[in-house]
Amino acid sequence: MTQKTSNSDTVKVNILKPFGPRILHAKLPKKTIRMLNEECDIILKSKSKNKEDFNHDLLRQVTSDAFQIDMREKPTLRDFALGLGDLTKCLVDEYQKEKNPNYVNDNTSQFYMHNAWFVRSFKSDYLPVHLHTSGQFSCVLYLKVPEDITEADNKNTQGYIDFIYGSANTVTRGNRTFMPVVGDLYIFPSFLFHTAYPFFGKGERRSLS
Repeated sequence: MTQKTSNSDTVKVNILKPFGPRILHAKLPKKTIRMLNEECDIILKSKSKNKEDFNHDLLRQVTSDAFQIDMREKPTLRDFALGLGDLTKCLVDEYQKEKNPNYVNDNTSQFYMHNAWFVRSFKSDYLPVHLHTSGQFSCVLYLKVPEDITEADNKNTQGYIDFIYGSANTVTRGNRTFMPVVGDLYIFPSFLFHTAYPFFGKGERRSLS
């Protein structure tokens, strides 16, 4: 971009991004969201679903309902997991191209999903600041979002996800919030701290992690 200086000179300006983790954002098709919601509803109706079986220490701290799923159980879930692998490759490729413009993906990298779980949050539920210790990448995909979660202003980020990295300082940002939107997928390095703020209206915030 160009910028006028105080003496009316025109200067070309590039905003560089040499530091900080990259986050992939994608919008998944409605049929994928519908399929995952149906799978979640099937588990909820099943007598075999037991919240106590989900041994995630983080989620024991809050009232959110969370339970693991096995992506190998059904072909549709396996295909979805493979699709997440392709998107993760895209994130890695873009980063490699930033380092080396001549980078060419040789397709030797393989991505495996270690685990996945549905998270169902309701009024006043939240997730404390945390990171994930299994694997190199994590993701969150929003499947349902309450109507009361809306565009943020300076005072309202209820129900938002907040990614935290480093500390805020001069021309340095220490966090980035995103409003949950059905179909929005975020893939990010597992070491990246993040939190989900509570919301106070009716409805369910449902996600796949």
